[in-house]
Amino acid sequence: MAKPKEPTDRKERNSFLILGNLACLDLVNTEAVFAGEPVDLLQGFGDLTDWLGETGVVEPPAARSARERWEGKAEAAVAFRQAVTLRTSLRRMVERLSVGKGATEDQVETINRVLAERPAYRQLVRKGRGFSSTLVPVHESAMQLLVPVAESAAWLLEQGDLSLLRRCENPRCVLFFYDTTRNGRRRWCSMAGCGSRAKAAAYYRRSRAAKAGR
Repeated sequence: MAKPKEPTDRKERNSFLILGNLACLDLVNTEAVFAGEPVDLLQGFGDLTDWLGETGVVEPPAARSARERWEGKAEAAVAFRQAVTLRTSLRRMVERLSVGKGATEDQVETINRVLAERPAYRQLVRKGRGFSSTLVPVHESAMQLLVPVAESAAWLLEQGDLSLLRRCENPRCVLFFYDTTRNGRRRWCSMAGCGSRAKAAAYYRRSRAAKAGR
């Protein structure tokens, strides 16, 4: 994939594509193609926290709090670089998985490095007349924001049906999705985007063929 350019304004940069059905795929899809040009929707830690909150990977209040706490600090810069590294590795991984190849050891190690960023202990809490347990982080860091994305990738490798992992059938599109439709026949990143364009092109071809046959 060619090096994506920076979107021209903040509004465009915040037009995240939430269509992958898995957090790891939605992160991959922050590299997209608009008007035929590759675009990177993540240009810094602020964009990353916006994406985390908008996709629901992190609760929106927690995402805003993380931005206020760490933006402009060295820890935020490290977390953003790790997010880009994770995204690159995940893109290569899903490209392989979508054509029947396995994840490489390097790709698995990248996921594991992020998973290791959230040391936690289990705590019992009352729930009505009974109890439930929850994980409590030992400490908080900007890097921990990426753990749910890595957990999503781990789920895909461990439990996911890889036949449902697909790349949009538009050859110019670079977006991936996990097909959760009832019939398992989703072909496009979205019907409003590539699906609509494909239908319009097919209609145009049928119309021309019908006119030529008169």
